[in-house]
Amino acid sequence: MLIDMKYLIILSLIFITPAWADENTPQKETLISLSATSSITLPNDEAVVNYRMEATGMYADALRKKVNRISRLIHQQLKGAQGIKQTTLSRRMEMRWRYDKLNSRQVRDGWKLVQTEQLVSSNLDAVPDWVDSIEKAGAHLNHLSFRISDTTLKTTQNSLRLQAIQAFRKKAGSFAKALDATSFRIMQLQTSQQRPVYRMRQDMPAMAMMRKSESSPPQLHAGEGKISVTVSGSIALPFKAYTVE
Repeated sequence: MLIDMKYLIILSLIFITPAWADENTPQKETLISLSATSSITLPNDEAVVNYRMEATGMYADALRKKVNRISRLIHQQLKGAQGIKQTTLSRRMEMRWRYDKLNSRQVRDGWKLVQTEQLVSSNLDAVPDWVDSIEKAGAHLNHLSFRISDTTLKTTQNSLRLQAIQAFRKKAGSFAKALDATSFRIMQLQTSQQRPVYRMRQDMPAMAMMRKSESSPPQLHAGEGKISVTVSGSIALPFKAYTVE
């Protein structure tokens, strides 16, 4: 009986092992990595204005009153403006120091209060007047930049992603045809988008040069931004052996 059982086990392995091997043997294929990019240049439709209010002196309470007065004046001037979002980014009171040569040590020399704010708006036509009002109120312009809004960016990226996938498939077909393959399989596919490229910053010296006169608002140009989406992955072509001539 024991001999019969060994015979049956060996016989089962003879029949089972080849079938298992066929299922787990990887098919021979040619793998190719490739990518496709779709991009577009759009006009910037949003402005970001970053400005600060500051005061320096011996008495902290006087500095608070000055900065608060400038901030309140700016907010009143921009109150009710359509398509604008204001945000206070920071407010800090710093102790100032100077070197006392007589006593060879650092001594306190008053305070400096700085409050930084930012406004974001899609109403580009009104931005020059807003910048002018901010400066006339006593604030200092840190920088002004133009960009593509998040809403426009997401909608455009979705469209570009589909275009890039179509371009990827077309390029894969061209590779397959060049290698005499009648079909291909997409093994993996992933997309990535680059942040738009801008001519970003208008600093204070440049802003001053753009003014026609001291009493007129600055002349601003929003410019453009480029949006790109890239699709990358790999395809598999049926393995084929080529003869060498």
